[in-house]
Amino acid sequence: MFRWFSIIGFASVLIGIVLHHLLFPCGNEPRFSIKPRINKKVHLLAMLFPEKKLRLHVKIHKLVFLLGLLSFSVLVMTGFVPLVFGYKLHGYLLMIHATFAPVFIGCSAIIVLFGAGEYAFNKKDAEAIPPGFRCSGEGCWVTDTGIGAKVGFWLLAAMALPVTLTMVLSMLPLFGTEGQEFLYDAHRWSALGFGLLAIIELYMLIRMGIRKDLNNG
Repeated sequence: MFRWFSIIGFASVLIGIVLHHLLFPCGNEPRFSIKPRINKKVHLLAMLFPEKKLRLHVKIHKLVFLLGLLSFSVLVMTGFVPLVFGYKLHGYLLMIHATFAPVFIGCSAIIVLFGAGEYAFNKKDAEAIPPGFRCSGEGCWVTDTGIGAKVGFWLLAAMALPVTLTMVLSMLPLFGTEGQEFLYDAHRWSALGFGLLAIIELYMLIRMGIRKDLNNG
C-alpha cells in the first residue's frame, strides 16, 4: 500500500506543479512558449551559486540550503526510487541513506534557525490575500506572494521532528520488535509527507526567485 501511495503522491505533485506553471507562468510570456522556459532553466542554474556581493552569513545560509537540497535529493532517490520499482532499502543504498540523513537534519536545523525571522507572518501577508481567495490570470497569490512558502516553511519545520525522531528511535532497542516496526512505518509515512511538501515548497521558492529577478531586471 505504501508503495502505491508513494507513486500516486509523487506523480500527483509533479503533475500539479506542471499544470500550475502552465496556468500561472512566471512573467508575461505566452503560456506554452518554449524559448522563455529554456531561458528560465539557465537562469535557475545561475541562481544556485552564491553571488560575490552577498554578505558572508547570507552566503553561508545559501550554501547550507544547497547542501540540504543535495542531501534531500539523495534521501529521496535512495528512499523512494527503489521502492517504486519494488525493491527494499538495504545494502549500499541503506548506507548512503543513513550517511546523508544526519547531514540533512543538521542543514534543516540551521535553515529553520536562519529563516525563522524571514518566514514570520505579518500584516502584508493578510493584505496580499485577494477577496474570495481567487487567483487571477496574472498570477497565483498562494505561490507568488510568499504566503504559501511561509506556510510550507513552518509545516516542514514541524514535520521534520517526527521524521527525525522516528528514524532515530527505530534504531534503538527500546520498544521491542513491534515498536521498532511501528516506528519504521511511521518514519516512512512522515518522510513521504515531508518529501511531497518539500517539493511543493521548492517549486514556490523557485517561482518567487524568478519573479523577483524579473521584476528587478
